Amino acid sequence: MMGRIGDDKIEEVRARADIVEIIGAQVRLRRAGRNFTGLCPFHQEKTPSFSVNPERGFFHCFGCGAGGTVFNFIMKTEGLTFPEAVRQIARRYGVEVPESGPAGGPSGSEREALYRANQAAADFFEGALWKSAAGAGARAYLEARGISTATAHAYKVGFAPGEPVWLSRALEKRGLSEAGLKLGLLKRDPAGIHDMFRARVMFPIRDVQGRVVAFGGRVLDDRMPKYLNSPESPLYSKTRTLYGLFEARQAIAARDRAILVEGYVDAIMLWQAGFKEVIAGCGTALTVEQLRMLARHTRNVLACFDGDGAGRKASLRALEIFLQAGLLGRGIFIPSGFDPDTFVREQGAESFARLADSAELLIDYFLGVQAEAAGRSIAARAQAAERVAAVLRMVTNNFEFDLLARKAAPLLGVGEELLRREARRAAPHSRGEALAARTSAPAVRARADAGARAEIGLIAIALLHPQLRAEIAAAAPEQNYADLELAQALMEVCTRTEPHEALIGWAAERLTAEQQAAIAEMAVGGFIDTREEAHRLLGDCVVALDERRRRREVESLKRSANASPTSHLKGDRAVADAQAVISLRRESQTRG
Repeated sequence: MMGRIGDDKIEEVRARADIVEIIGAQVRLRRAGRNFTGLCPFHQEKTPSFSVNPERGFFHCFGCGAGGTVFNFIMKTEGLTFPEAVRQIARRYGVEVPESGPAGGPSGSEREALYRANQAAADFFEGALWKSAAGAGARAYLEARGISTATAHAYKVGFAPGEPVWLSRALEKRGLSEAGLKLGLLKRDPAGIHDMFRARVMFPIRDVQGRVVAFGGRVLDDRMPKYLNSPESPLYSKTRTLYGLFEARQAIAARDRAILVEGYVDAIMLWQAGFKEVIAGCGTALTVEQLRMLARHTRNVLACFDGDGAGRKASLRALEIFLQAGLLGRGIFIPSGFDPDTFVREQGAESFARLADSAELLIDYFLGVQAEAAGRSIAARAQAAERVAAVLRMVTNNFEFDLLARKAAPLLGVGEELLRREARRAAPHSRGEALAARTSAPAVRARADAGARAEIGLIAIALLHPQLRAEIAAAAPEQNYADLELAQALMEVCTRTEPHEALIGWAAERLTAEQQAAIAEMAVGGFIDTREEAHRLLGDCVVALDERRRRREVESLKRSANASPTSHLKGDRAVADAQAVISLRRESQTRG
């Protein structure tokens, strides 16, 4: 994980960045008073509900609820972490942000040298493909595969010449030989330093920020191995990297789905055919880490499998990987004799689109297989039910679990409650489940509970109106907070003196995405534009929290008073509780 970026540097990047320019590159914006409006990029709509407020630096969609700062927008559209979003915007506006690698990893300057070596190699390979006579064979290969020049340029496809020291000389001139050795671009033997990739079509592998982290190389003849991939390095882990994610990230956000294929050329050809949301693995079997990373961009992942028996079995193996990543996943089953590349070339994009649109949930296919295996035998049904329960145990979303359990029980001919009980038996709550509960519960409560809205409302007021922080602190509303983490956050922000622009990094660390979106709604919506409006809302929030506290106390005392007394002492307690209820009600009426 990247090291923390200082608040002063975050503020420098925010001040330099133009939120209207950055969002306007993806959304057609029109001025509407103080705000700019447009169609939301995060959900389908015909009437604009998406607004950007350049004065305060927030965006918010009043349709789907997405919102935040310019950094939140880049995080959401490109699947980046907060530090990655800050660094990406910083590069765009020429702000220097120190690089810091993981603990125990290379220093920032060493990592930068590794990135520069990979980029130099990518430029060298691309130049060799298009500008040298040695690249003629590779150009012919791309043409034969149907890869257009424009598509090859989009993916930065290149060619590694067959001579042993072309790249090593180029890196040596730039002082990057050691970096090349660490990355596996070069190798050292008793005769000296030589190129690792020779006479191969080169496919640069880029991270989500567009930085080259590794390469895949394919031979043009019958040599083995057919594909040669970069080894693991400080920049690259093949189990946590997806080919084409940089090229596909915006299409994935726009379509809210990703198509997963096996090979580089499969991905390139589907992209060329119009399926811009396609990505591929990096020469390894699909991993949980890859899917978890992809889930930052979309939860709708369509994986391509062969349509024969082996492909169907592979989809069942993949199901467990999907579930461990917290995804259900769908399967696109390519007809026998084709792969995604040849299918889209020979059958056309429309035929592939039909396959994608009819993609089957992997767990539905699994349930169908188990129902067929159950048959009429009691023993077979019991064994099938045990297999289904084991798979359901990996489903962490409660709604998905409920729907699947309802569907599976009649298919297997077993009791639904029994299936549920067995599926949840000894099933530990994962970190992901706990995090999902933490991030979604406040938003759900906020829609139904005025008190919850008041909790985030006070933080919004404290952030956007620093002059009211002392008054908020004096009222001590945090004592009535139900969300203790939000209460702590409110107390923290009330002790700060900086304007909200200087607290963006703090907010990213302390608040969930939903909470940041709620603050953006108040900033963009004009609810607290003036100090007077903010002061009135402050009072309303304090009253709402106090009302909720007293309402809960009344409810608690009523339950106690209504309990049937079984002794003289308990009867006395019930009378006292009833009197307390009356007293609290009178207090509420007096305040009202």
